[in-house]
Amino acid sequence: MFRHLSAIALSSLASLAPGGAASAASDPPLPIGSAAPALALPTLRGGPAELGALQGRVVVVHFFATWCEPCREEMAGLSRLVGSWKDGASGSLPATLLAVDVGEPELRVRRFFDASPVPFPVLLDEDRSAMKAWKVSVLPASFVLDASHAVRLYAGGPVDWNDPAALSLIESLANPADAPVAGTLPPLNE
Repeated sequence: MFRHLSAIALSSLASLAPGGAASAASDPPLPIGSAAPALALPTLRGGPAELGALQGRVVVVHFFATWCEPCREEMAGLSRLVGSWKDGASGSLPATLLAVDVGEPELRVRRFFDASPVPFPVLLDEDRSAMKAWKVSVLPASFVLDASHAVRLYAGGPVDWNDPAALSLIESLANPADAPVAGTLPPLNE
């Protein structure tokens, strides 16, 4: 079943540039299988968040901006995805989500999430240093890292986080035998 889902996810997807213009999805900005760059940023909750502290966990790193319409549309799906992890019978979450806001002042981001709270940490990349390190050129952009924090899945553009294939692909990374070698996440069809 996972191989079938991986085949679906490996198909090309269209991505939306921040201006709303459609463009063909390109290769991931970081090579699949490569180690993820360091990520240590302040959060809206006041403390720092560091990718290195999550070693041994599958991690979704999602780059977005509050002004980006497709990014805003994804927030509800990301919230449902994380909520489905918390409802798991095993009690342990299959992954951790780190949402990285790019290039916006903290006050603007705080106001956005005060009006629409989310159940995951929001990191602040005000100077765009993380965006540059991760070579992100389109928003939204999502990377899924395996437990060793190697890049395994990528989507440059909006993802349908409600698609069961997205959850299956993320969960498959917890079991190396079922994990896809490479791939992309299912696109959000508008």
